[in-house]
Amino acid sequence: MNQKDLMLAFAMFGVALAANGATNLPPLIVTASRLAEPVNTLAASATAITADELHEGQVRTLPEALDMTTGVLVQKTSYGQGSPFIRGFTGFRTLMLVDGIRLNSPVFREGANQYWNTVDHLSLESVELLKGPGSALYGSDAVGGTVQAFTRMPEYAPEGGADVWGGRLAARVASAERSAMTRAEGEYGSQAWSGLFGFSYKHFGDLEGGRHVGRQRKTGYDELDFDAKVRVALRGDRELVFAHYSVSQDDVWRTHRTPYGIDWNGTTIGNEPYHVFDHDRTLTYLRFIDREPTLFYDEMHTTLYLQQQEETKRVAKKDRSRTEDGFEVQTWGLSADFLKESNYGTWAYGAEYARDGIDSFRRKYKADGSPNAPGIQGPVADNSFYHTAALYLQNRIKLAERWDLTAGGRATYAYADIGRYENFETSPHTPAAMREDWYDFSGHLRLAYHLIRDEWLVYASLSQAFRAPNLSDLTRFDVSRSSDVETPATGLDPEKYLSGELGTRLTSGPVMWHAAYFHTRIQDMIIRTAVNANEYTKVNGGDGYVHGFESELAVRLGRHWLSRSGFTWMEGYTDYHDASGVKVNEPVRTMPMTFYTALRWESDSRRLWAEACGRVTDKEDRLTASDKTDTQRIPPGGTPGYAVADLRCGWKMKENLSVVAAVENFFDKDYRIHGSGSNEPGRNFILSAEYRF
Repeated sequence: MNQKDLMLAFAMFGVALAANGATNLPPLIVTASRLAEPVNTLAASATAITADELHEGQVRTLPEALDMTTGVLVQKTSYGQGSPFIRGFTGFRTLMLVDGIRLNSPVFREGANQYWNTVDHLSLESVELLKGPGSALYGSDAVGGTVQAFTRMPEYAPEGGADVWGGRLAARVASAERSAMTRAEGEYGSQAWSGLFGFSYKHFGDLEGGRHVGRQRKTGYDELDFDAKVRVALRGDRELVFAHYSVSQDDVWRTHRTPYGIDWNGTTIGNEPYHVFDHDRTLTYLRFIDREPTLFYDEMHTTLYLQQQEETKRVAKKDRSRTEDGFEVQTWGLSADFLKESNYGTWAYGAEYARDGIDSFRRKYKADGSPNAPGIQGPVADNSFYHTAALYLQNRIKLAERWDLTAGGRATYAYADIGRYENFETSPHTPAAMREDWYDFSGHLRLAYHLIRDEWLVYASLSQAFRAPNLSDLTRFDVSRSSDVETPATGLDPEKYLSGELGTRLTSGPVMWHAAYFHTRIQDMIIRTAVNANEYTKVNGGDGYVHGFESELAVRLGRHWLSRSGFTWMEGYTDYHDASGVKVNEPVRTMPMTFYTALRWESDSRRLWAEACGRVTDKEDRLTASDKTDTQRIPPGGTPGYAVADLRCGWKMKENLSVVAAVENFFDKDYRIHGSGSNEPGRNFILSAEYRF
């Protein structure tokens, strides 16, 4: 049976399962509209993943939590660097939020990057994904999608009750990953205050591939995480929330660039003796929440935060010369968000300001170990600042008995104050400075018609997105893809996007179904253009589109059985002029056609369950010119398709003790996710346990 026949067989199996059944209540989603509402009422494509689902799915990292989500491809440049492609966009064209605070910073680079891996998924209560443009609510970068991670919240003691103590211990081990994760947290709650304190340690050894690949050396790394959150009850329905999170990752190798890479289906092996990253990130915030209604709001959240991101990269070249570079970003931010119910609709509005301070460095050493001339900048400009300020407003109004309209907009101002970058227009290169600013307004409209109120709706939406040039666009001087060098560019304008979506949601009895078609127009995309062989800079030169179709179906088949399935197809193309002025049309890197299905059995008490999952992905041979030269990661002719199966079961031994066991990639398939630098695990035995007290 060939790949497409197998995909068709899986699809027919999923449809057959859908013929019988009753499903769970729809989850609440906040990210899609800043209002807590059931997903079945949304005029948008959105997904929620709970803490229990993260545990039962035995998720290894936050990006991998999105693996079985329609419209999402999780690319991994290395095994410690996961970056979701959402509706054809990744890196700084997708937005990551943690408790409403932007993870994205002005140093984020184009293409798949590693920064989403610096969010500890073991500390999370839930993850939400809004697919498609979200700039009207969340600003720059929210092009392909917006993901929001909600951290765990400590609980107060019940009114009139005694103080409460509790905690959680969790562990996960996996054979093919040669990994071990542990999590310990404690919680205390009184009526006046509550607190939660947690610690996570993760060790990943060298990854074992499928039956023919075997051990993939230098793919492992270590991670250490700490978090704390304290709530203080104030007079009335008000409270203060203080939170702190820290993540540290050591020795994350970009293996495909080194001799430790593998020759798989014709990929080439790198020649750098080592190419290693260290990452550190901390986030600290203080939030005041007021739920006492006033004339101007029913609920207010005001947040002051500090986020620090540090990266160090150590590279040795084939000639034994060495480079060490990196950056530190310190971000201060202040936001105020308001909700108000009125006779004229439900209003969400607010204001935000963030100031990023960036320092970067580059140190070079000759083959004999002696220092070379220091660099003018690191990967991005040194001694620089980036400011953003924004106002947003949205209203949800009932137009008629069955019609709802959501309309919103956001005004954004961005200002780059670049203190020191390497000027390639002089010889030898000299330091230069520049200042640039940009204004933008983005809006969205969502119209929903309820065929059956709370059960079946159809919707249409039109959303704008933009991405302001960041320091990576303006001043990056670093290796890009596998062997190219990217040099600074000036005079760039914001990228513009316009996306339309038509969709339907059915939540009736045993069935939950969502299907959507989307089309995103790309205008003035900042693209890389050749200066000479293997040297590139950036211009506003890309115009094109991405479009696709998604469908997901969940059906409860009586009391014991639940089936889930999903299908994704998308493609995209951009036009631009190359260095010689010739117009070029080439594909956008999107996910290949993919289908997944799962069948789950649960006992009467829901304490025992078992699940079989299958995922089929077509070959990806729609390659850009750069993809064709990136032979360390992408085989000649494209990345082969694959079909993998997982088996998983769980037992809730007691109310507070649960165990999950799995065999992933049951048939020990050799496969690679498109664009990744290493293969996925072979047959992988996983055991997880969680104890709450």
